[in-house]
Amino acid sequence: MQWFWIALAAPMLWGVVNHVDKFIISKYFSGKGVGSLVIFTSLSGFIFSIFIALCYPSALSISVFSAVVIALNGALLVASFIPYLHALEHEEPSMITALFQIIPVFGYFLALIFLDEHLTALQILSSLLILAGGIAISFDLSLHIRFKLKPFLWMILSTFMLAVNGLIFKMIALDENFWGTAFWEYIGGTLFGLFLIVFIPLYRKQFFATIAKSKVMVLGLNSVAEFLNIVAKLLANFASLSAPLALVWVINGVQPFIVFVYGIILTLFFPHIGKETLDKTTVLQRVFSIALIFIGVYFLF
Repeated sequence: MQWFWIALAAPMLWGVVNHVDKFIISKYFSGKGVGSLVIFTSLSGFIFSIFIALCYPSALSISVFSAVVIALNGALLVASFIPYLHALEHEEPSMITALFQIIPVFGYFLALIFLDEHLTALQILSSLLILAGGIAISFDLSLHIRFKLKPFLWMILSTFMLAVNGLIFKMIALDENFWGTAFWEYIGGTLFGLFLIVFIPLYRKQFFATIAKSKVMVLGLNSVAEFLNIVAKLLANFASLSAPLALVWVINGVQPFIVFVYGIILTLFFPHIGKETLDKTTVLQRVFSIALIFIGVYFLF
């Protein structure tokens, strides 16, 4: 079960990213638009690709076909961020977080069709418990949540793209090697970001406006968040080489719980950075949700 701990490290890092992003967006990036965030994400991968090239130069020699496919997959990864941000513009973050639990569903069927990966009945039951807990902990019961078709469709598109990205990465990495696959994926993401700068005027304007107006500290925090995001994605991809793809995505269902724990720590010790709602109803909801998640994780073992 070594893959489990590697996969679990990913949502632990993504939980930190969630709080850093929330702090930056609420205080500095409000109204800056989708373009600046998408392009910043795409270009940050280039720095990590240099690190891979210096540390694992022999791993970069993969077939031309595989390099092209995984580069396009990197562009797909960055592109998946666009519908997610558009959905976030029209819906509460709690709802959007819950909709990310759709990824394992897509991942299960894609892996079943293309990788012939089968889950046992107990694994499916455990996955459903984790997903149910992840969804339940994401809802804010104090809000009157109404179903909105447009953000839901945006998230269907985003989660499907992410599931396809994970599938293609695993297929290429198993056929070639892990670090070479990661390198060309980041190169593809960087090229896609440059494409957006050159050919999408609105995104270009938003990106350079953010660079011009944001403080050095803000850009530094954003860089840290992007670095953690990259490491988390690498961990999830690495875990998928040793376990069914759907199970690796399911482990991400604990992320809302991790975000909640981080929120409690911030509320108690750093309230100026972030606060978590701790009324009786919310706490009972979170405890119930966390119980579902831990029961599901227990049965995975």
